[in-house]
Amino acid sequence: GSYFDHKDWEIACDNTGTCRAAGYQADGEDLSISLLLVRDAGADAAVSSEIAVTDLNWDDKAPQPLKGSLYLNDKNLGEITLSGDDVAPKARLSPAQSEAVSKAVAGSGKITFRTDKATWTLSNEGATAVLLKMDEYQGRVGTPTALVKRGNDKKTIPAPAAKPVIHAAAVPDTPPRVLKAGDAEHSALRHLLAEKAGDECIDISESENNITLYPLDSSRILAETSCWVAAYNSANYYAILSPDLKTITASVDAEGYDYSDGTIEGGGRKRGIGDCLFTTYHAWDGKRFVLTYEAGSGQCKGFPGGAWKLPTRVTTLQKP
Repeated sequence: GSYFDHKDWEIACDNTGTCRAAGYQADGEDLSISLLLVRDAGADAAVSSEIAVTDLNWDDKAPQPLKGSLYLNDKNLGEITLSGDDVAPKARLSPAQSEAVSKAVAGSGKITFRTDKATWTLSNEGATAVLLKMDEYQGRVGTPTALVKRGNDKKTIPAPAAKPVIHAAAVPDTPPRVLKAGDAEHSALRHLLAEKAGDECIDISESENNITLYPLDSSRILAETSCWVAAYNSANYYAILSPDLKTITASVDAEGYDYSDGTIEGGGRKRGIGDCLFTTYHAWDGKRFVLTYEAGSGQCKGFPGGAWKLPTRVTTLQKP
């Protein structure tokens, strides 16, 4: 996948070829608005779009439903009704509205959402660069389907790629074993993990945190212990061990914070108020932990939990 941001816009394209571009209000605006433009790969794929708004003064509860009108350069594109989220209601735009706004933001069009009490204004600063990235990623530059640099090139537009299928392996439902400081095997294993993890995991070398051991199968054990702790994020270190706990057979390339039933979940907040998040999942396939999902939630623009899910890695996970 690919990620790019410029000014008030950003884009995430996943491994199937689907791209999601999102724009927001300019910095300093009190009313948060975001427009999401989604386009699959392939010559016939159209742009679909959603809009979301929020207001810090709503105090954790938006008026529902929120009715208003979408404007392009003071031309009314029609009434829309936002709903479905306590603090950031959303609405899917019609095909005609989607086409109009995608053309507008690539140029200099001004998009606003207006109710009888407030007006939310979308910035198009960065939109042209971001939508050009969408065209480039999907192989549309110079073709009639491009959003920015449109032309008459008849080259073949790449088709969507299939989602990789990940076959998750069954893991024993045996309760984990927890080694605490002072336990017979704790010190030796802590030093083994610290040596393998290196300087990035200061918690292992400088603290005597618990080490939790999860059986993966008859010959492999997953070790989990704290790697680092920051103001509002933390991460664990994971390694695969031999049954006697004396050999690290593999490191796990996943900076996660929670393991459960064969899956390591990772991610965190990009800043303290939690309006921009990132998420990863790694699943055990019987040999290694495979990245099955990776996404951000958008720029830090005042939406609690982030405005959208913008994945760069998607898969089909088949449970055992």
